[in-house]
Amino acid sequence: MSLKMKAYIRLKTIIKKVHRLAFSIVFKEVFVGDLGNVSSKIIIKKFTLGKNNLKVHLGKNVTILDYVIIQGSSSLYIDDNSFIGEFSVIGVNKEIKIGKNVMIAQAVSIRDTDHEFRNVTKPMKYQGITTSAIFIEDDVWIGYGAVITKGVKIGKGSIIAANAVVTKDVPEGSIVAGVPARVIKKRVLD
Repeated sequence: MSLKMKAYIRLKTIIKKVHRLAFSIVFKEVFVGDLGNVSSKIIIKKFTLGKNNLKVHLGKNVTILDYVIIQGSSSLYIDDNSFIGEFSVIGVNKEIKIGKNVMIAQAVSIRDTDHEFRNVTKPMKYQGITTSAIFIEDDVWIGYGAVITKGVKIGKGSIIAANAVVTKDVPEGSIVAGVPARVIKKRVLD
């Protein structure tokens, strides 16, 4: 993926971290492609645990609307012509790749991380996390309020119904719905 630095991030974009840090240091890790449209009201911040290695790479003509939160300590790649609706949350501590022409509706949660919980004698918040990369291929539509969990691959041309919880891979050209999400129909791909 080749990304250029000709697009802009509006000056009022909120880049927030747990510890105070110069804007220029954080800004070096946000790469925006040509004609990008990033809202002035998004929040990009590091995950509260671990190093600050958060890197956000946006392709050409990517649109991210108001009140989207991007949080983590790893790399997020959003390819050309993709869209993220208001109030969505992306938590990236392993790796998340979003393909070309992907539509992500409002209030979607995409997280490559889970909390550990097996040790009943220790509070869950102190048990650490597990991570596994997420891959969303080209031409995917993710409906309002859907949840995409760690380790999932969503195949090209798939549709994720509103409020679905995706816990397993979605085959190419599938329409999935439910909790947990299951294939309810196949699309005919050209």
